Amino acid sequence: MPTGTWNPGARVLFAGVMAVGLAIVLQASSAAQGNRGAELSGLATVSGTVTAPQPFQAAKVYFRNTDKHVVYMVYTVGGRYQAMHLFPGTYEFRVQANGLESDVQKLIVRAGQSATANATLHPVSTASPDNVTFLPYDELYPAGAGRVVAEKTCIRCHGVNFLPSRQWSAAQWSAAIDMMAGTRQMPEGTQIQPEDMSPQEREILERYLVDHFGPNSKPRALKVEIEMPVDETKLGKALFIEYRFAPDPPGTGIHDPKYANLPRTGFSGRRVSQDVHFDKEGNVWVIDRGIPNRLAKLDPRTAQYKNFDFPEPANDNHDILIDRNGIIWAPDDGMWINVFNPQTEKFETRYALDPDNVVKANLKHPQSMAMDSFHNIYVGLILGGALSKWNRETKKVSVYPLPTPNAYPYGVVSDSRDNIWIAEFHGSKIAKFDPKTEKFTEYAPPTSPALIRRLKVDGDDNVWFGLFSAGKLVKLETSTGKMTEYKIPHQISQPYDVAPVGDDAVWISDAGQGGALIRFDRKTETFTYFPTPQRSDMPKIHVTRDGAVWYPPRSTREGPGAGVLYPDMTKITTLAAYF
Repeated sequence: MPTGTWNPGARVLFAGVMAVGLAIVLQASSAAQGNRGAELSGLATVSGTVTAPQPFQAAKVYFRNTDKHVVYMVYTVGGRYQAMHLFPGTYEFRVQANGLESDVQKLIVRAGQSATANATLHPVSTASPDNVTFLPYDELYPAGAGRVVAEKTCIRCHGVNFLPSRQWSAAQWSAAIDMMAGTRQMPEGTQIQPEDMSPQEREILERYLVDHFGPNSKPRALKVEIEMPVDETKLGKALFIEYRFAPDPPGTGIHDPKYANLPRTGFSGRRVSQDVHFDKEGNVWVIDRGIPNRLAKLDPRTAQYKNFDFPEPANDNHDILIDRNGIIWAPDDGMWINVFNPQTEKFETRYALDPDNVVKANLKHPQSMAMDSFHNIYVGLILGGALSKWNRETKKVSVYPLPTPNAYPYGVVSDSRDNIWIAEFHGSKIAKFDPKTEKFTEYAPPTSPALIRRLKVDGDDNVWFGLFSAGKLVKLETSTGKMTEYKIPHQISQPYDVAPVGDDAVWISDAGQGGALIRFDRKTETFTYFPTPQRSDMPKIHVTRDGAVWYPPRSTREGPGAGVLYPDMTKITTLAAYF
């Protein structure tokens, strides 16, 4: 059973019932809650022992609150675990390790309670529920000219498992290449530019895709031969909490008939959490890219969401930014930046992001945002290859094309000197925009070409970013232009976003091999892995002032919403989130 999913056919046992391989004993406790604040005093703790017929390491222990749509996950250390700060309510409890799992038990957790839940694991089939065959790379992608073209145009962006999961006809593969190369839309800003693939290479690629991933092929995926390295001693205090969106009732939200005839996208028919941000009250705001596009407000202290539809709910909203006044900014594919006032709970205005049509591309796709010390707002136009600047004083927008054609500006951040730093996804560079001179400077990492998605700036204005297609973390010393690369040590690493924390660490969201949050220790240059509760990528991460790492599990269909990792649950003083 995939990590983070719930087997509807699993046997459910009720509290107090003994079953083969699983025993749950709940023990009420009137013990004091130690040094917890008043906010945490009504929450519960569960601990216990996990046994199995064979050795296991860092098993994942899940508590799913069915009342609030909240999932807690901790790891075992030497077969024992502890989960803290659980909301009162009804839970499903289960444990999972490689090739092992427990049955599922329902239990009731009461306010202030300390409970004991013990489990025994049993072997489970490692076969894929979708009949997917796992193969080494050379078997998955037979060598030849077609693989060379596929690697530089398809695999480096989509990853190794996208192509073999499709069983498409020649017409379907041709249409997909048309879309990626802009043949039916435009040449500007598309994923595959003319210089990336000649007409002859396209023919080779089409034949290769049909021969190996055609309608008569079987679903396949890359065989993971080297698992993520996990260190139980470093995981024993870690706690994940995922606040998942509640399902939309029939006829509402994603089931509303008025959206039924819209063109299908990869996000149609489901909720999709894209970005998270914190306000001054400790709430977490989440962008939902499903249709209808929504802005969701989460209070982590109660696990309650409140949803607000965007004015044009099919425009595809992406990132989110909250300014000094608590006003929320979110761009959309209609080339607007929408402005939401949390006090009135209304979208009060919007601004065109290229009012003078500086960028001639038909599609521009605004995405990442940054704010400088004057509270001007910058937005990257991915498909337009440009940077938009909204001037707070004049309320006017200026647009600056990047020097590298089809640079595909992905991540955008500001530093303490008001320079704007941009990750060029296709340009394989980091660009600096100086607002004073209105000039760009570009820096290429040693490993190039390599896809770069997001980036962040540390306290010394050094820039950190991941090479998504090369599995590396990179530091750019902005004072010298020197770049240092650190190889991320697992088989399929796909670093998406990063978050430096002081001088000690850099957090990485990595979707490879199912997904993990990874802590890079800057002093020892070592990596600590925290595998995530469910298989998903995490396009944005933010770290609170208390060291909690928040993320949106975007690609999951099981549990979209907002997630948080507390590296040490014993130090939690509040569930609220503050920068």
